Amino acid sequence: MEKHNYNYRNVFNEPIKIKQLTQNFSLPYFIKLRDVLIYLLTLFSLFIFFHSIVSFISLYVPLFTMLFYVGVPYLTVRLVEKVQPDGKNIFWYLLDYVIFYFEYLQSKKKICHNIKVNYTDKPIVFDEFNYRKKGK
Repeated sequence: MEKHNYNYRNVFNEPIKIKQLTQNFSLPYFIKLRDVLIYLLTLFSLFIFFHSIVSFISLYVPLFTMLFYVGVPYLTVRLVEKVQPDGKNIFWYLLDYVIFYFEYLQSKKKICHNIKVNYTDKPIVFDEFNYRKKGK
């Protein structure tokens, strides 16, 4: 019997998509759940932090409120999809960076021969070592 190796990386990295919202209502195309969550999170944070500024500007510029609350979250979603530092998703990259920052930079640890060691400012002195081959 011949063995076959399959690469499931693309399948498992496929984002969760939504098309059927209710039993009677479905969308004409798929929407990524991650994009919806990013959009709503951005919209909510913009509303909390910039609502007073946007309402003041919208008195002088018509339709500014709609453009701001629709356009900025949409551009944020597109930017998050486009930016992939080190070939990773931006969220995984930020999570890895935060772990690296607190684990190595804040705790002053270094890696020596794949082992985490505490950093020391004291000079290290090595004892003299004479190496002899067996039988001589």
